[in-house]
Amino acid sequence: MRINILAGGPKDNWPDNLFQEPGQWIGADRGGFYLMQEGVEPLLSVGDFDSLSSAEKKELESYQAERDFRVYPPKKDYTDTELAVAYALEQGADEIMLYGATGGRLDHELSNLSIPLHEDFPGLPGRFWIVDCQNTVGYLDPKHEVVKRLPGHHYLGFMPLGIVDNFKIIDAEYPLTLRETSGRMYSSNEFVNELVHVSIDRGIVLYTQSVDRG
Repeated sequence: MRINILAGGPKDNWPDNLFQEPGQWIGADRGGFYLMQEGVEPLLSVGDFDSLSSAEKKELESYQAERDFRVYPPKKDYTDTELAVAYALEQGADEIMLYGATGGRLDHELSNLSIPLHEDFPGLPGRFWIVDCQNTVGYLDPKHEVVKRLPGHHYLGFMPLGIVDNFKIIDAEYPLTLRETSGRMYSSNEFVNELVHVSIDRGIVLYTQSVDRG
């Protein structure tokens, strides 16, 4: 089952035709308000909603009257987006697409990019992606070692998250072999064919597929 999550990042960073994507929706904080504006009926709107005015919050609560609406205090252990991811996993999602997660506050963006490192969310590589108008971010681990080229995407980058052992980029334009690495971005690689294979003995590697803005 695919579940899409819309966070509260700027609309001009959304990919085209966002609401034609298949799957159910969850709104995280202002993302729930955006879904309401688009006429989308999400499974859940969740967060502390501190980005909404009191009038906007009441409007969203009314819109969600027959669906799930969960309000959390600002001081909590999970971010609003992490609450949405936790719910998606509870629903049995095997594909989670996160939108509205980039282009705003940098601390929010970095928090979103590091979600697969959260100890409460094991097994996200291979089923969790972050997408905006220019980039798709995915995650690799020893069980998920293939990147499939997306239409129109030319550039490819890799960044180990935490300690990664024996990381190899095998059949991209620029192969790479590293015995142990952590926290450096290896950017501006390119596809040679439709698939790029990597090898990882331990750890998680973030990858990006990107296009230049026209």
